Parts: sequence; structure tokens; C-alpha cells
Amino acid sequence: MHIEKTFFNNIFNTMMNVARKTKDNEKVRMDIGLYCRRKDLELKSHTNGNMYKPKANYTLSADQTKQVYHWVKDLRMPDRYSSNLSRCVDVNRGKLIEMKSHDCHVFMECLLPIAFSSLPTHVLNPITEISHFFRDLCSTTLKKDDPVKMEEKIPIILCKMEIIFPPSFFDSMEHLPIHLPYEARLGGPVQYRWMYLFERFMGYAKRSVKNKVRVEGSICASYLHRETTHFCSHYFKNFMLTPKSTRNEVNTEIESLLTTLSVFHQPGRPSGRESTHWLRDEELRSAHVHVLINCDEVQPYLEFMMSL
Repeated sequence: MHIEKTFFNNIFNTMMNVARKTKDNEKVRMDIGLYCRRKDLELKSHTNGNMYKPKANYTLSADQTKQVYHWVKDLRMPDRYSSNLSRCVDVNRGKLIEMKSHDCHVFMECLLPIAFSSLPTHVLNPITEISHFFRDLCSTTLKKDDPVKMEEKIPIILCKMEIIFPPSFFDSMEHLPIHLPYEARLGGPVQYRWMYLFERFMGYAKRSVKNKVRVEGSICASYLHRETTHFCSHYFKNFMLTPKSTRNEVNTEIESLLTTLSVFHQPGRPSGRESTHWLRDEELRSAHVHVLINCDEVQPYLEFMMSL
């Protein structure tokens, strides 16, 4: 879990060239000139004698980084798939802030190849492969042959990355993924071993502390009060209103709509702050057509019109 978070931070900060967080700075370029044979990454000199760092092929330009930040700012994920990633983006300063471990987990496995799709192919392919490696490793089901195949692939992926990134990019965290397939082969799927559930619960327990002198006792008292209230709610379910929406969708009651159209029978609940938005004429027509096309009752009429 934390290996994936650190790996993602190193990749993202280096490829986005985040100040004071990137693994590619002037001192690294000086070491490359002394110990490596990579002329394209060595420091260059201006006509006035000043040294400058040439742009590497694994970093994005200033315009491309702004596009990535604006893309993450406008990104909308499925309900409860991840946190609101738009809150973690500071477009003005050009950085990600307050990214939790699970946010890095989602970005590493789903969004990383899309965010850096403008890079050259020989740079994008290893990034895509390491993203698929973590996604396969964190899958809900693992066959016996899957960890063996991942053990064979991960050294090749890291070797490809060593050809692209500078030596300073690789610390102990970048080499630990080699041992993760063997750990999965012994311990099974990672969902039964990672700490997301416990960290979420501990974060909720810490927020319930009222007495700073007796932290453990305050957590225990709050936990007992919450469990007692939840137990009693089963006997007074028709007369009690829950103040917060639960994570368990089984306990979430959804009001049935009085309509005969199948398109309006999908379960759902309101999310976010309420706001007023007036649709333009073209938006209203697009929404109307979208509802009609996705309605089962209209399909016979569409098929009849298409057959004419």
C-alpha cells in the first residue's frame, strides 16, 4: 500500500517536474555527467558560461503540466470509487496536495497512463506496464499462475525504467515491488492484508476524541455509543432518521419514483451541494434525446424507424 504510494509520488513528481520533489535536479544531472553515458541528460552551458538543465524526454512541458492539472481538476469519478480528486489539485502552484494512500492507489492503477499519454511511446510503455502490474496485483481474484507471471515481468519493467529515468530516481521503494508477487503467492489477494480499512477506521476514531487526556477511553466510549445507537436503530427503524449516509449500500433506503418509464427506475441518491443551473436549448434537446435513446419503451419505435 505505502510502496505503491511512494512509487506513484516519485513517478508523478519527476515527470511533472515538481519543484523540490522531483528526482531530477541539477545535482542529479551533474552526477550523470560524471558517472553515466547519457549525453542528452547532462548539463549544458550557455554562451555566457551559465549552466542549464535540458528538458528530458520523460518530463512534460509547462503547457502539458497545466493540461494535466486542469484535467484532474475537472475529473469526476464514480460514486464512492475514490475521494474527490479535484480537491487535491492546486493549479496555481502546480502540485497535488493532501493525497491519501487510496487516492494514489486509484491514480496509479487507472489514471496514470491517461495523464502521461502525450509522452513518447518508449517512455509511456513502461509507465503503463507498471500501472497494470499494480492493478493485477490488487485484483480481487488471483490465479496460481498470476503471481509467477508477475514475478517474471516486474524485473523487466524496472530495467526499462532504469534506461529512461536517472539513477537518483531509484531508491529502496522502487526495488520493493520485486518482492510483492512472492508475498501475494504466500498470503493471497492483497485485499485481505492491506490497511485501508483500518486507517479509515482509525481516522474516524481519532475524530471522535473529546478528552485529550484520556484518548483511549474517549475512543472506546464513542465506539460503544455508536454501536449501541446502530443496534437500537434496528428496532426503531421506521421512526429514526440517520444523520449520516452509511458506507453499506444495503442499509441505504432509496425512495421509489412514481413513474412507468424504466429509465427512471435506476437507484441513486443526491450527492454534493445543491445548486441551480438553467439549461440552454441545445442542452435540453441533448438531454431529451439521451433519455429517449436509453429508454426501453422507445426501442421498438427506434428499430421501426431504422428499418425504413
